[in-house]
Amino acid sequence: MVRTGNIGLVKKINKHIVLKLIREKNNISRAEIAKITGLNKATVSALVDELISEHFVSESGIGVSTGGRRPLMLRFNEAAGSLIGIELGVNYIYAVLTDLNAEIIWEKMCHFRANEKQEAIIEKMIAMIHEAIRHAPTTPYGIMGIGIGVPGIVNTEEGLVIFAPNLHWDHVALASILQKQWPNYPIIIENEAKLAALGEKWFGAGKEFANFVYVSAGIGIGAGVIIHNQLYRGIDGIAGEIGHHVIDIHGVRCNCGNNGCWEMYASEKYIQRRLEQEHHHSMLEDFSIEKVRALAERGDKQMAQILAEVGRYLGIGILHIIYAYNPEAVIVGSTIGKAGKWVLEPARDEVEKRILVKNGNGPFIIPSQLLEKSCAIGAVASVLEKVVMPSELEVIS
Repeated sequence: MVRTGNIGLVKKINKHIVLKLIREKNNISRAEIAKITGLNKATVSALVDELISEHFVSESGIGVSTGGRRPLMLRFNEAAGSLIGIELGVNYIYAVLTDLNAEIIWEKMCHFRANEKQEAIIEKMIAMIHEAIRHAPTTPYGIMGIGIGVPGIVNTEEGLVIFAPNLHWDHVALASILQKQWPNYPIIIENEAKLAALGEKWFGAGKEFANFVYVSAGIGIGAGVIIHNQLYRGIDGIAGEIGHHVIDIHGVRCNCGNNGCWEMYASEKYIQRRLEQEHHHSMLEDFSIEKVRALAERGDKQMAQILAEVGRYLGIGILHIIYAYNPEAVIVGSTIGKAGKWVLEPARDEVEKRILVKNGNGPFIIPSQLLEKSCAIGAVASVLEKVVMPSELEVIS
């Protein structure tokens, strides 16, 4: 509860509420802001004037009159600064430089070998960040921060990668390493699936939902959970590590050390195992989900069957997610999401067949809008949320 006597804090909260509303509507008058927020017109005008002087808001022209003077319209100034988002994958680094609306100005993909040394991977990441900075346009605030998604368990407060099994990383102080290069930039380290969920919430398929789970299904599987419009991390930051939920205690050995983890059955790993079993060795040399999907679309029944198997396993895991979180929607992204209906329809069928309550109102199982860019865009969103538009709870804390 905010004490009314703390005028500075109340003003700060109101200012962030106004800025968020302007960004969401992106063509709104001062009078409309006052009506929606319940703030008086003088307060709104004062806050808007501050935001204009800070370059986060600009006047975009004259609006339509509803009786009286035609209003000056306001818009969010996405050109006030630039943001860098990085996805560290199992065998690649993907970097984007964006404006404050996550519109990509520059992007680059860099692959590395399996079992590449940690130091070499970080050196590649540093080189890509330097390159992103060189491509940044001149803006009032310049680079406003760097967000990085990692496929593993992360202590976000310390910027520490606790455990990333597919990278063989253990307690890597990634934020500290990067902060030595860029001491003046906010640097956020987070689990890749959590950032992807944030990306979908801010800029993708999750914008319409207050409660949803994003499933990142690629080489591995992770999940990001949004509850009441906020990213849920759990006590130790491991909420969403559902890829290591065991679905077969006698199943295939996982990199985490357990047998039968979900990610061994509803990911690229499963498809690659099945291709090997069926002696499609040429497809493994330059593997991609797009190639498997293309063959299925051309009538290859075996490829369609393999994707359907992945879809059914995906549905089993999604069913567990539904029981745990009861979300409005489950968004499927990363590379498996690119298989589209070939995976999603069997997943929906599996859930429909097994779910206890059938009410026809969801949860909806839908594809990601951002696809393979979800994590990097979510990394951008994490900086935007932290530096430019924190939630009211973050403002209070």
